[in-house]
Amino acid sequence: MTSTVERRAQIVQLVNTQGSLRVETLAQLCAVSSVTIRSDLSYLQKQGLLVRSHGFALPNNRMIRELSIKEKRNQHTEIKSLIGQAAVKLIHDGESVILDSGTTTKEIAANMQHLNNVVVMTSGLDVAMELVAADGVQVRMPGGMLRKNALSFSGHSAEKSLENYVFDKVFLGVDGYDLKSGITTHNEQEANLNRLMCDISAQIIVVTDSSKFGKHSFHVIRDFAGIDMLVTDNDIPPDYLQAFEAQGVKVILVNK
Repeated sequence: MTSTVERRAQIVQLVNTQGSLRVETLAQLCAVSSVTIRSDLSYLQKQGLLVRSHGFALPNNRMIRELSIKEKRNQHTEIKSLIGQAAVKLIHDGESVILDSGTTTKEIAANMQHLNNVVVMTSGLDVAMELVAADGVQVRMPGGMLRKNALSFSGHSAEKSLENYVFDKVFLGVDGYDLKSGITTHNEQEANLNRLMCDISAQIIVVTDSSKFGKHSFHVIRDFAGIDMLVTDNDIPPDYLQAFEAQGVKVILVNK
């Protein structure tokens, strides 16, 4: 039987894929009553994940779809490279760090050849491959199930493998960063793993290009101010920059 969380995630996916759907159609597709669907839609609208209108559910244009790793590689490549170069300066010899999966954290890995006696745990298959050339970096992976479109490992076994570790820093990539919703991602298992990565790290550092601000997906990783540092580009919206500074989050900006 599908849980409420799973059903609501399915509703958001259906609406964003098909553009708009009637309440009755969603009830049939999800095998629940129209009353249950209306309750779901009320909740999802409050969360900003879709819009209700006269018996229909419509996409929220601030809700972002999940891109494949191939699509992400072709977006904001120059900025991601600059962010990676800035972020790697925060890693010092002898430290243990987590690199989240993603194209921006891969750019951090690409600049780690000069480091010595560093331990990197990463859930990203392509991130691990990038570190093969870094002789002074010991690479570990959590295992779990590989999501091929994201080249990332997640799941219960991945979470269990991290439970007995502590790390100096985690570098977290994001799918969306919203003032209300916080840091979000598309996949529930990856969100669970990301939350654990944050819990076992002394310092939480988010690395993202400015296109992710004001966007959100379904699963929350942290609340808005639940980080220590942010590395992004100078196109960050002014209200976000002010909000971070007000919360005591250190912001490092790279110039486009």
